[in-house]
Amino acid sequence: MRLLSLDINRSLINKLENDELYICDRATDMEDAIYHCEVRYYNLIIIKSDSYNNLRQILKHVNPRLTAVVILSNNSEKKFEKNLLRYGALSIIKEPANNELILAKLESIHRENFQRRFMFKNKYWIDTLENSVTDHNNNKLVMKGKPFSILMYLIKNRHRPSISKDEILDVIWDDPEWVVKNVVEVNINIIRKGIKNTFEDNFIN
Repeated sequence: MRLLSLDINRSLINKLENDELYICDRATDMEDAIYHCEVRYYNLIIIKSDSYNNLRQILKHVNPRLTAVVILSNNSEKKFEKNLLRYGALSIIKEPANNELILAKLESIHRENFQRRFMFKNKYWIDTLENSVTDHNNNKLVMKGKPFSILMYLIKNRHRPSISKDEILDVIWDDPEWVVKNVVEVNINIIRKGIKNTFEDNFIN
């Protein structure tokens, strides 16, 4: 998953990166943040700002059904919070906020992204530490690198009707603009073959 941050505590972003929870892009200012939103897909945007106008500009550039926007702010006015929520922000966290609180909020948004082991379709155990999928008969598929990352992204977003190749490139590769699009198809074929050979199943569309 991919995250865009602006004016967020570096120690928090470092933890998210070190724990491999998100690929993190850091915007230098609000204009840069808007530019990032225009050229790249994000699962999460987390911004610290007290400016309603600036935050409103960011919200205009994202689809709140696909991108969670979390705002940290010293502005405690109810109107400020109400209007930002109305325009698509998912949560406004009052400052000062410690890293533990912010991490708890992020985990509530992308819960499976923070879990190292979880169940899928009441049949498969996903283990993100050993990059494996295991069924109730102990058949195990171990898949390294990008194929496993793509598989996890598709599983974690299984409630969505469709996910584009461009989105997969944006959220899985560090520098998606340098990657040819057919690499996604190649990796999808690797995933399908591994699933079919191991489980005689196909749980990705």
